[in-house]
Amino acid sequence: MKSSLYELSKIEFIDFHTHKQIVPPKTLSVISIELTDLKNLALENINHKFFSVGLHPWRLEANTDNLRKDLKNLRKALQAPEVIAIGEIGLDRLQGPNMKIQKIYFCEVLKLAQELNKTLIIHCVRCYPELLSIRKKIAPNINMLVHGYNGKTKILEQLFKHNFYVSLGAAALRRNDICRYIRQKPEYLQRICLETDDSDTNIEDIFKHAAQVFEIDIQKLKRIMKTNFISLFQDFNNV
Repeated sequence: MKSSLYELSKIEFIDFHTHKQIVPPKTLSVISIELTDLKNLALENINHKFFSVGLHPWRLEANTDNLRKDLKNLRKALQAPEVIAIGEIGLDRLQGPNMKIQKIYFCEVLKLAQELNKTLIIHCVRCYPELLSIRKKIAPNINMLVHGYNGKTKILEQLFKHNFYVSLGAAALRRNDICRYIRQKPEYLQRICLETDDSDTNIEDIFKHAAQVFEIDIQKLKRIMKTNFISLFQDFNNV
Protein backbone atom coordinates (compact mmCIF):
# COMPACT_ATOMS: atom_id res chain seq x y z
CA MET A 1 0.00 0.00 0.00
CA LYS A 2 1.51 3.30 -1.09
CA SER A 3 1.50 6.25 1.29
CA SER A 4 0.79 8.57 -1.65
CA LEU A 5 -2.73 7.15 -1.70
CA TYR A 6 -3.31 8.71 1.69
CA GLU A 7 -2.07 12.24 1.26
CA LEU A 8 -4.36 14.14 3.55
CA SER A 9 -4.26 17.16 1.27
CA LYS A 10 -6.52 15.22 -1.08
CA ILE A 11 -8.96 14.25 1.66
CA GLU A 12 -12.10 16.24 2.51
CA PHE A 13 -13.68 14.03 5.17
CA ILE A 14 -12.39 11.54 7.72
CA ASP A 15 -14.63 8.80 9.08
CA PHE A 16 -12.79 7.73 12.23
CA HIS A 17 -14.90 4.61 12.81
CA THR A 18 -17.17 2.83 10.38
CA HIS A 19 -18.37 -0.63 9.42
CA LYS A 20 -19.09 0.38 5.83
CA GLN A 21 -16.96 -1.30 3.19
CA ILE A 22 -17.60 1.34 0.51
CA VAL A 23 -15.66 4.57 0.99
CA PRO A 24 -17.07 7.78 -0.58
CA PRO A 25 -14.85 9.99 -2.77
CA LYS A 26 -12.36 12.28 -1.01
CA THR A 27 -12.95 10.38 2.22
CA LEU A 28 -10.54 8.54 4.50
CA SER A 29 -12.26 5.82 6.51
CA VAL A 30 -11.05 3.63 9.34
CA ILE A 31 -13.05 0.45 8.81
CA SER A 32 -13.66 -1.71 11.86
CA ILE A 33 -13.20 -5.44 11.34
CA GLU A 34 -13.86 -8.20 13.85
CA LEU A 35 -10.87 -10.49 14.22
CA THR A 36 -12.95 -13.56 13.35
CA ASP A 37 -14.09 -11.93 10.10
CA LEU A 38 -10.62 -10.94 8.97
CA LYS A 39 -9.88 -14.11 7.02
CA ASN A 40 -12.63 -13.22 4.54
CA LEU A 41 -10.90 -9.97 3.53
CA ALA A 42 -7.80 -9.27 1.46
CA LEU A 43 -6.83 -5.94 2.98
CA GLU A 44 -3.82 -5.45 0.76
CA ASN A 45 -6.08 -5.39 -2.31
CA ILE A 46 -8.32 -2.60 -1.01
CA ASN A 47 -7.15 0.91 -1.82
CA HIS A 48 -7.78 4.10 0.12
CA LYS A 49 -8.81 2.46 3.36
CA PHE A 50 -7.41 1.97 6.82
CA PHE A 51 -8.57 -0.69 9.23
CA SER A 52 -8.89 -1.47 12.89
CA VAL A 53 -9.11 -5.09 14.01
CA GLY A 54 -10.53 -6.08 17.35
CA LEU A 55 -12.42 -8.39 19.67
CA HIS A 56 -15.80 -6.79 20.27
CA PRO A 57 -17.18 -7.57 23.74
CA TRP A 58 -20.49 -8.71 22.24
CA ARG A 59 -18.73 -11.48 20.34
CA LEU A 60 -16.57 -12.86 23.11
CA GLU A 61 -17.09 -16.41 24.34
CA ALA A 62 -18.40 -17.08 27.84
CA ASN A 63 -14.94 -18.26 28.90
CA THR A 64 -11.27 -17.52 28.22
CA ASP A 65 -10.40 -20.86 26.58
CA ASN A 66 -9.46 -19.15 23.31
CA LEU A 67 -7.77 -16.12 24.84
CA ARG A 68 -4.19 -17.06 23.92
CA LYS A 69 -5.19 -18.08 20.42
CA ASP A 70 -7.14 -14.85 19.95
CA LEU A 71 -4.21 -12.75 21.12
CA LYS A 72 -1.84 -14.61 18.80
CA ASN A 73 -4.17 -14.05 15.84
CA LEU A 74 -4.64 -10.40 16.77
CA ARG A 75 -0.89 -9.86 16.98
CA LYS A 76 -0.53 -11.39 13.52
CA ALA A 77 -3.31 -9.20 12.10
CA LEU A 78 -1.64 -6.08 13.46
CA GLN A 79 1.41 -6.77 11.33
CA ALA A 80 -0.50 -5.63 8.24
CA PRO A 81 0.40 -1.98 7.56
CA GLU A 82 -3.22 -1.22 6.73
CA VAL A 83 -4.26 -2.05 10.31
CA ILE A 84 -3.55 1.15 12.19
CA ALA A 85 -5.51 0.42 15.37
CA ILE A 86 -6.93 -2.26 17.62
CA GLY A 87 -10.69 -2.19 17.89
CA GLU A 88 -13.36 -2.45 18.60
CA ILE A 89 -12.53 -3.71 22.04
CA GLY A 90 -14.05 -2.73 25.35
CA LEU A 91 -16.54 -3.28 28.12
CA ASP A 92 -20.33 -3.51 27.95
CA ARG A 93 -22.52 -3.94 31.00
CA LEU A 94 -25.61 -4.68 28.90
CA GLN A 95 -24.38 -7.23 26.35
CA GLY A 96 -21.67 -9.85 26.06
CA PRO A 97 -20.31 -12.38 28.59
CA ASN A 98 -19.98 -11.58 32.28
CA MET A 99 -17.86 -8.62 33.24
CA LYS A 100 -15.04 -10.77 34.61
CA ILE A 101 -14.47 -12.33 31.17
CA GLN A 102 -14.72 -8.96 29.44
CA LYS A 103 -12.16 -7.42 31.79
CA ILE A 104 -9.70 -10.26 31.28
CA TYR A 105 -9.86 -9.87 27.50
CA PHE A 106 -9.74 -6.09 27.70
CA CYS A 107 -6.70 -6.04 29.98
CA GLU A 108 -4.79 -8.53 27.84
CA VAL A 109 -5.47 -6.56 24.67
CA LEU A 110 -4.37 -3.37 26.40
CA LYS A 111 -1.09 -5.06 27.33
CA LEU A 112 -0.62 -5.97 23.66
CA ALA A 113 -1.39 -2.40 22.62
CA GLN A 114 1.11 -1.12 25.16
CA GLU A 115 3.77 -3.49 23.81
CA LEU A 116 3.14 -2.59 20.16
CA ASN A 117 2.24 1.07 20.76
CA LYS A 118 -1.07 0.66 18.93
CA THR A 119 -4.03 3.01 19.10
CA LEU A 120 -7.22 1.53 20.58
CA ILE A 121 -10.81 2.06 19.49
CA ILE A 122 -13.02 1.53 22.52
CA HIS A 123 -16.60 0.32 22.84
CA CYS A 124 -17.85 1.25 26.31
CA VAL A 125 -21.36 0.96 27.74
CA ARG A 126 -21.93 1.88 31.40
CA CYS A 127 -18.36 0.92 32.34
CA TYR A 128 -16.54 4.25 32.35
CA PRO A 129 -15.13 3.99 35.91
CA GLU A 130 -13.65 0.60 34.97
CA LEU A 131 -12.31 1.99 31.69
CA LEU A 132 -10.56 4.88 33.42
CA SER A 133 -9.11 2.64 36.13
CA ILE A 134 -7.81 -0.04 33.73
CA ARG A 135 -6.28 2.54 31.42
CA LYS A 136 -4.41 4.15 34.32
CA LYS A 137 -3.02 0.80 35.49
CA ILE A 138 -2.10 -0.83 32.18
CA ALA A 139 -1.79 1.59 29.28
CA PRO A 140 -1.79 5.23 30.44
CA ASN A 141 0.20 6.48 27.46
CA ILE A 142 -1.57 4.66 24.62
CA ASN A 143 -3.93 6.68 22.42
CA MET A 144 -7.53 5.59 22.92
CA LEU A 145 -10.64 6.62 21.01
CA VAL A 146 -14.00 6.08 22.70
CA HIS A 147 -16.26 5.65 19.71
CA GLY A 148 -19.94 6.48 19.43
CA TYR A 149 -20.07 8.51 22.64
CA ASN A 150 -23.59 9.55 23.59
CA GLY A 151 -23.47 9.84 27.38
CA LYS A 152 -23.38 12.52 30.04
CA THR A 153 -21.19 15.59 29.68
CA LYS A 154 -19.66 14.93 33.12
CA ILE A 155 -18.29 11.64 31.84
CA LEU A 156 -17.22 13.30 28.61
CA GLU A 157 -15.19 15.80 30.61
CA GLN A 158 -13.53 13.00 32.56
CA LEU A 159 -12.56 11.28 29.32
CA PHE A 160 -10.96 14.46 28.01
CA LYS A 161 -9.11 15.03 31.28
CA HIS A 162 -7.69 11.51 31.02
CA ASN A 163 -6.49 12.20 27.47
CA PHE A 164 -9.02 10.10 25.60
CA TYR A 165 -10.14 10.99 22.12
CA VAL A 166 -13.92 10.80 21.69
CA SER A 167 -15.76 10.07 18.46
CA LEU A 168 -19.24 11.48 17.91
CA GLY A 169 -21.88 10.33 15.46
CA ALA A 170 -25.29 11.53 14.37
CA ALA A 171 -26.99 10.74 17.70
CA ALA A 172 -24.55 12.74 19.82
CA LEU A 173 -24.70 15.70 17.43
CA ARG A 174 -28.43 15.89 18.09
CA ARG A 175 -27.77 16.29 21.83
CA ASN A 176 -28.01 19.95 22.85
CA ASP A 177 -26.05 19.36 26.06
CA ILE A 178 -23.09 17.73 24.31
CA CYS A 179 -22.96 20.34 21.55
CA ARG A 180 -23.25 23.20 24.04
CA TYR A 181 -20.45 21.70 26.11
CA ILE A 182 -18.12 21.55 23.09
CA ARG A 183 -19.00 25.13 22.15
CA GLN A 184 -18.14 26.24 25.68
CA LYS A 185 -14.92 24.20 25.70
CA PRO A 186 -13.55 24.65 22.15
CA GLU A 187 -10.12 23.44 23.28
CA TYR A 188 -11.61 19.95 23.41
CA LEU A 189 -12.14 20.00 19.66
CA GLN A 190 -8.54 18.73 19.58
CA ARG A 191 -9.88 15.51 21.12
CA ILE A 192 -13.07 15.18 19.06
CA CYS A 193 -13.47 12.84 16.09
CA LEU A 194 -16.44 12.14 13.81
CA GLU A 195 -17.86 8.81 12.68
CA THR A 196 -20.68 7.02 10.88
CA ASP A 197 -20.32 3.68 12.71
CA ASP A 198 -23.06 1.44 11.27
CA SER A 199 -25.58 4.20 10.55
CA ASP A 200 -27.04 5.14 7.17
CA THR A 201 -25.79 8.71 7.56
CA ASN A 202 -22.86 9.65 5.33
CA ILE A 203 -19.77 11.29 6.77
CA GLU A 204 -20.16 14.47 4.73
CA ASP A 205 -23.51 15.11 6.41
CA ILE A 206 -21.93 14.37 9.80
CA PHE A 207 -19.27 17.03 9.11
CA LYS A 208 -21.87 19.59 8.00
CA HIS A 209 -24.00 18.92 11.06
CA ALA A 210 -20.99 19.11 13.39
CA ALA A 211 -19.86 22.43 11.91
CA GLN A 212 -23.35 23.81 12.44
CA VAL A 213 -23.87 22.67 16.05
CA PHE A 214 -20.29 23.51 17.09
CA GLU A 215 -20.64 26.89 15.37
CA ILE A 216 -17.38 26.49 13.48
CA ASP A 217 -16.44 27.00 9.84
CA ILE A 218 -16.48 23.63 8.09
CA GLN A 219 -13.07 24.19 6.51
CA LYS A 220 -11.60 24.80 9.95
CA LEU A 221 -13.36 21.66 11.20
CA LYS A 222 -11.81 19.64 8.37
CA ARG A 223 -8.34 20.91 9.31
CA ILE A 224 -8.91 20.01 12.96
CA MET A 225 -10.03 16.50 12.02
CA LYS A 226 -6.91 15.96 9.90
CA THR A 227 -4.71 17.09 12.77
CA ASN A 228 -6.57 14.81 15.17
CA PHE A 229 -6.21 11.88 12.80
CA ILE A 230 -2.44 12.26 12.59
CA SER A 231 -2.05 12.63 16.36
CA LEU A 232 -4.43 9.76 17.18
CA PHE A 233 -3.20 7.13 14.74
CA GLN A 234 0.52 6.93 15.27
CA ASP A 235 0.95 4.33 12.54
CA PHE A 236 -0.41 6.64 9.83
CA ASN A 237 3.02 7.70 8.62
CA ASN A 238 4.18 4.07 8.42
CA VAL A 239 1.58 3.05 5.83
